[in-house]
Amino acid sequence: MIGKETFHTFSFVFLAVFFVVSPFSISLSQISCGLSLFFLFLDHIKRKEFPSFPLPLIFWAGLYFSFLLIPLLHLESFHWKQNIIKSEFGDSWMGLLLLHQNYLNNAEKKKLKSFVIIGGMFLILSGVVSLLTHYRLAPFVMDGFRYVEGKRLPHLLTELKGISFYLPIGFQSTHLTYGGLLAVYLPSVFVMTFRLVQKKRVIRKHSILLVGNLILSALGLVLLFLNQSRSIWIGFLLGMILLIHKRRTSFKRLFPWIIALTFLILSILILFYHTNWLFQRAIDDIFAKRSLENQRVWIHKMNFSILKEHFGLGIGAGNYETSFINVAIPIVDSIPELYYDLMITPKSHAHFDFLHGILLGGVTAFCFSIAFLWSITRSLELVPRHFFFYIGIFVIIIAGSFQCYLLDDEVLLPFMGILALMPTQKMDLFLLSQNLKRYFMKECIWLTLFRMVPFSFGIALLWISLSLTATYLWSRTENKELSLHRTRTQDNFPSPLTQMSINAKTPIPLQFPTKELYFKLSGCLDKEMNFKRNPKPRQKPIRLEILWDKDKQSYLPNSITIEIRKRESFDQDKEYRVHAESVVRKFTIPITGNDHRIEVDPREFENTLPEFVDFGFLYRWQGDAPLLPRIHMQGNCD
Repeated sequence: MIGKETFHTFSFVFLAVFFVVSPFSISLSQISCGLSLFFLFLDHIKRKEFPSFPLPLIFWAGLYFSFLLIPLLHLESFHWKQNIIKSEFGDSWMGLLLLHQNYLNNAEKKKLKSFVIIGGMFLILSGVVSLLTHYRLAPFVMDGFRYVEGKRLPHLLTELKGISFYLPIGFQSTHLTYGGLLAVYLPSVFVMTFRLVQKKRVIRKHSILLVGNLILSALGLVLLFLNQSRSIWIGFLLGMILLIHKRRTSFKRLFPWIIALTFLILSILILFYHTNWLFQRAIDDIFAKRSLENQRVWIHKMNFSILKEHFGLGIGAGNYETSFINVAIPIVDSIPELYYDLMITPKSHAHFDFLHGILLGGVTAFCFSIAFLWSITRSLELVPRHFFFYIGIFVIIIAGSFQCYLLDDEVLLPFMGILALMPTQKMDLFLLSQNLKRYFMKECIWLTLFRMVPFSFGIALLWISLSLTATYLWSRTENKELSLHRTRTQDNFPSPLTQMSINAKTPIPLQFPTKELYFKLSGCLDKEMNFKRNPKPRQKPIRLEILWDKDKQSYLPNSITIEIRKRESFDQDKEYRVHAESVVRKFTIPITGNDHRIEVDPREFENTLPEFVDFGFLYRWQGDAPLLPRIHMQGNCD
């Protein structure tokens, strides 16, 4: 016999399981989420009630419906798989988790918070294991705790005293997904630790519990930093500012924590920065004008080109990649050397949650996105005492200006789950109209509307506006400026000083006395390619020149050795391995006092797959004030 609360209990249990298993498996989290919703619907059927829709769910549904406007208006080209099942619209059902916001009572929501904490602890522990394990945890476990040849290996961070440390990703496939989960789960662990510290009785009687939580919280901070999700770092930074505003905490109380956190960050920076190219790239790219692959510039160039043509109704669900390539083809036709950067640029999403929605749904999506943002920040205003527990929601909103976290199922599901634990929000139109009428009679209507805008909504909206402006200005970078030949050290670290010698106007003085310097120069593709045809062998030779300034030749190298190198051409981040390189020719250039032209016919050592023809330079000096000679290169190496 099925009792009155049976279905409700099952729904609650599977929701608790969902919070615990989300850090481990997207499949398990989807199954437990689906079962929780299934029993929720059965409970409503048994009670003969229609589900009550919270405000965020109403706006979420409107946002995803806007993605279907274009596909439904063009039924002749409509495809179920492309526009519904395998598109962004396929994630719309996950918003149904928000039904729990009006379905659970306060006592049940409080119990579920403890399961969020358990999930957070498991997330931290899995991150620690992945930090020390030279296999990716998810495939390693799925394959029966054994490594299968050919499976992706994790990125090596560094080696300290014989111990290897790897990029922490837990059971996830990318560090960005793990960073998103850290944003959602870590605050719950921090809150629990903070409460234990405040209770003197716990300190005396349960010191082991307190020490354990302190260790987990410290490990969580370390993982957050080593994970290198810079967008999440910025989200937490703004979240902390908002938290200080909410709690009105004095700087005197915060100062010891700020000092401790600063010391921790600096210690990690010193340990890892100079020993690993991944970590160095994560820091350097924050300050660099252009990153190593120019990918973000291209993404936003395509985004704003698409937006300019489809601002009204958008491009529709499932059409982003096609639209990206359609915009890229004319660029490659006019500047062929830019094909490689465009080919390896991720084309699955706009790397900006808010912008991606507008690209798909146009003005309608813009309105619903603003409304959804307002509704969830309004929820945050309703929990001033528990704001820190829910701060991950705000972090994801801010971080969404750099990545599409709300398109990542592994992040979106727990994000919606945490949002479902917030206080109930119902749309009472009668009460709203009465309040507006009362205020309109007494005060200015604009003052009334201002009072309805949460402070966190203002910060989020300001941040998104600034991000949109910055990405638009970034996208205005000239195409030819993005064709940048890059120099690297022998260990493949960026080499800023030698980079300055490429197409320089004068020789570059070295900043330190040296007698010998080696660096690599990224060259040109050995195939002619674009998006419309298969690669074909390059017919023209690859050329560059070492320019010899005669008025400064006494300071220029007295010996130059050149390497002709071949390097695999594929997306390093996608393949999770470094490009294989080899030296195919090596020779010394006689110093004649004139410009030196280097010419290479790529057909002499051609392979089936596209490869780069790179160069290695070894300069030797005899003087005490050495200068780097200028190197002249054009486009796709002439």
